[in-house]
Amino acid sequence: MKWIPVILTLIFLSQSYSQVRHDNQERLYPTLLDKESRVSDDQVEKARSLFQTVEKGIVEGTVDKFSHNFDNQIFVNITKGESGYFSSGQAASLLQHYFGTRKIVSFEFSRMSEKGLTPYATGRLISIYRGSMESAQVYVSCTWQSTKWVIEQFNIY
Repeated sequence: MKWIPVILTLIFLSQSYSQVRHDNQERLYPTLLDKESRVSDDQVEKARSLFQTVEKGIVEGTVDKFSHNFDNQIFVNITKGESGYFSSGQAASLLQHYFGTRKIVSFEFSRMSEKGLTPYATGRLISIYRGSMESAQVYVSCTWQSTKWVIEQFNIY
């Protein structure tokens, strides 16, 4: 009998709590991306096309295929090599030297995310350098500037 008042109190509290309106649960919060910052289908296709061009350039060992798409300042990180922000011309020279000193065996982007505000692609690069087979991960990300995607980051690690 001692527990009856406690049980009744708990039942009363649970019923009164369920009747309280919790506005914070019913509000529709805005998303992090407002309508103006979402990418269009055309932009998604342009990002996909840029990544295909980069992929083809890497396979052929030719940075010229995609270097015109570099941002004015691009972050380049090459393991056991250069790392930092470079002008588009400096970045093109660094990457051309990297690809020019290797025989590219295979490369393919295995993962692409071209639907966001900063699309990226990553894939495994197999090459021969000084007679030894090497494996490296390549990561490329872009940002939208005016009317086109520009490559803002290029990592080889």
